Amino acid sequence: MTGIIGIGNLILKDEGLGVHFIDLLRKKYIFEGDIRLIDGSTLGYGLLDDIFGLDDIIVVDAVKTDEEPGSIFKFNAENLPVNLMKKTAHDVEFIDVITMCGLQGHNPKITFFAISPEDCAGVGTDISEPLKKVMPLLENLVLEEIKPLGINWLINPEYAEL
Repeated sequence: MTGIIGIGNLILKDEGLGVHFIDLLRKKYIFEGDIRLIDGSTLGYGLLDDIFGLDDIIVVDAVKTDEEPGSIFKFNAENLPVNLMKKTAHDVEFIDVITMCGLQGHNPKITFFAISPEDCAGVGTDISEPLKKVMPLLENLVLEEIKPLGINWLINPEYAEL
């Protein structure tokens, strides 16, 4: 099974990007195939049960960098820059969750899409304009990632009304 996991804290503006992304996918698309859309929020180790049921994982998260807000980075588990992934507001970092999975013998294929935020410190439930602008590109990247896994999708006909 394939899972798309959105990580983030919804009340810290851009930090909630991954959760907003999952919400967008749920509203905009009807998926066909063996896929789960998971709001990973700040669950940390609470995601372990979900991850143990997945063979392929796509993670979407805002990750603080020195790059321009809205910059998108793609990594897999083998080339994940651990120092970059430690710069978030989560209590337990997702990299720690993946490490725990590996220690328990589960090593799914993982692809990370990390987006450089503009504001992860302010309180608010909306993402910044630079992140809103790159959302269509992020959608396309994720959809291209799941296509070879046998996942198909349709635009939800009710989406325009949401």
